[in-house]
Amino acid sequence: MVARCLEGNPRRHYTRAVAIPASVEQRARWVLDMVGAPGLRLGDDLPYRPEAWAAVERGELPEGDELAAGFFHLARVEERGAERDRHGRFLAASSCLDPLDPPLERLRRDLGVEPPQYRGARFAVALTHDVDVPWRWTRVGVLGAAARLKGHALAGRVGPAAHEASGLARVPVHKLRRTDPNWRFAEIVAEERAHDARSTFFLMAGHAHRADGAAPEAYDRLRPRLVETLLEAGAEVGLHGSYLAAEELDRLARERALLAQLDGPLFGQRYHYLRVDPHRNLAPLAGIGFRYDTSLGFPDAPGFRAGIAHPFRPWDFTRDRPADLVEVPLAVMDATLAEERYAALSATAAKPRLLALLDWAAEKGGAFSVLWHPERFDGPSARGWDRLYFDLIEAVRERGGICLSAGELAGIAAGRFGLPRD
Repeated sequence: MVARCLEGNPRRHYTRAVAIPASVEQRARWVLDMVGAPGLRLGDDLPYRPEAWAAVERGELPEGDELAAGFFHLARVEERGAERDRHGRFLAASSCLDPLDPPLERLRRDLGVEPPQYRGARFAVALTHDVDVPWRWTRVGVLGAAARLKGHALAGRVGPAAHEASGLARVPVHKLRRTDPNWRFAEIVAEERAHDARSTFFLMAGHAHRADGAAPEAYDRLRPRLVETLLEAGAEVGLHGSYLAAEELDRLARERALLAQLDGPLFGQRYHYLRVDPHRNLAPLAGIGFRYDTSLGFPDAPGFRAGIAHPFRPWDFTRDRPADLVEVPLAVMDATLAEERYAALSATAAKPRLLALLDWAAEKGGAFSVLWHPERFDGPSARGWDRLYFDLIEAVRERGGICLSAGELAGIAAGRFGLPRD
């Protein structure tokens, strides 16, 4: 273990018994840079164990070498050819790491490296929102709610049935007022500003798959108004790459160009359904014009999918070097906690889990994003998830943290990595 090797002298020198391949040195250098230890070198300050790096090449988690294991986790080696769910996503249930005990942060502490700070704060949270359905009560939306109500009623699911019935009962009022429960963007941003926070809204610019939503015409019609509303309110706008864009990067580039016509400079993105594959569709984002991504999180569990709780440069396996991109880890999203297919928690039951994550960050440092969908901010139908979001912001402040937009956090990290900030 690195901790034992460095015991008593974190700059202890080792004699190089064998030559270290240049590719291994480069990979070790990347890991050390990402944990903030640029002054250390493999073979001089840290032992080189060829068998550990050979295990990484075989796709195996090495034992007894935290640096090689750090590369395994940070580069997502375990995801190479791994089993994925029906949406092509790698799940926490398939991972060998504990998402809430990130091994790169343990390595950072073992090396005696203090975590970076963000505008003087020990930890930072990027507030983000994926705008999947900007307008709930389209014709298709009403029909879908009615179908869900029928299904819940037939299955005897009293609570969900009552929730759908309550929403449908308010449709005539919304129609009369020309309002919608999902169109609360200006109010969300204003409340965030009241808490001294800023957020990023990721907007879709393509609908070629049913998973992208059932009312693409409504989204296309509302998109210019939505961008204008968000920018006037002071929020950041990013791209929410569509379902198929995760497989077709040319499509993603077209979506970026379309949204950029409304937004101007567009530097950040998150894949819809979190369909990110670190070996295929992450590093190429820089070539499309993105400066940062914040897709890398588990859909089925809170925590840190790459084993690190701070922004980092992903590894580009094609060029065998760090990508010119900042990845802002996604630590938790509302759907993971709330949806029946995942944790199925109430807002009240989810709160201790969120606070535990913030307690960990306040103690050990961190900088990551959280995702809250805008449709959870309609008071009558939110079931407490709107209040929980603002409780989370206040809890960050109480613990000495800071809430930023994803672009602001990525920009701070980019400056640390020597990448363009804007």
